[in-house]
Amino acid sequence: MASILNIGPRLEAVVDLCPKAKIIADIGCDHGYVTAELVLQNKTDMVIATEKSEQCLNKAITLVDSLNIMPFVSFRLGDGFGAITKHDKIKVAVISGMGGDEIIHILENKPKGLFNFVLQPMKDLPLLRHYLNLHGYKILVDKLVKENDKFYNVISVTHGKEQLSDLELYFGKTNFTDNYEVFYDYLITRQKQLADFKSKVGQLASKLQEEYDNIAVALELFEDSTAEDSAN
Repeated sequence: MASILNIGPRLEAVVDLCPKAKIIADIGCDHGYVTAELVLQNKTDMVIATEKSEQCLNKAITLVDSLNIMPFVSFRLGDGFGAITKHDKIKVAVISGMGGDEIIHILENKPKGLFNFVLQPMKDLPLLRHYLNLHGYKILVDKLVKENDKFYNVISVTHGKEQLSDLELYFGKTNFTDNYEVFYDYLITRQKQLADFKSKVGQLASKLQEEYDNIAVALELFEDSTAEDSAN
């Protein structure tokens, strides 16, 4: 669904992947766009919007107030789930716009019994996926979106177990199954960036070389899949 506030593909994907629930927490709500969009799209009866920056929280309050949806939002100043109580009975939480390591830290302190999340990590994606895979989460959707020539992953998870391959841990499992166009665009774009950088410095750092090698393997899988489709 197109966003009501024109919030862009990254945050639109966050809202789209968020299931309907009576109470949703927006952890680190920033300026409040996801919070507002969740209410405007009737995804929830109440959003608990938390933010550790008082300045950002005030901007979120201003936005929500301007949209006349204040009765549907509870604002809390605090870090992560620190502003959430056991009485809040949250069913779904959104954590977006942070590094994977920071998201892991927040998940380590989540309310007991909460397993439904929409995550939008800005970096350290393999680290986050590995954590999810080891700690009782099943990834439902893990897809790339493109906004202003940049690529972002959005991940929805629930309680469960699964075994992900090395490439799925690195790139996200549903990018290989139903997100071909954007994922292929990302692989080609990132491969060129790394190749250009390598030509300048002569040798990539080990972490970048690992990424470069994994991209080559992923692209080979695409070529094999395309060849099979053509043969059929």
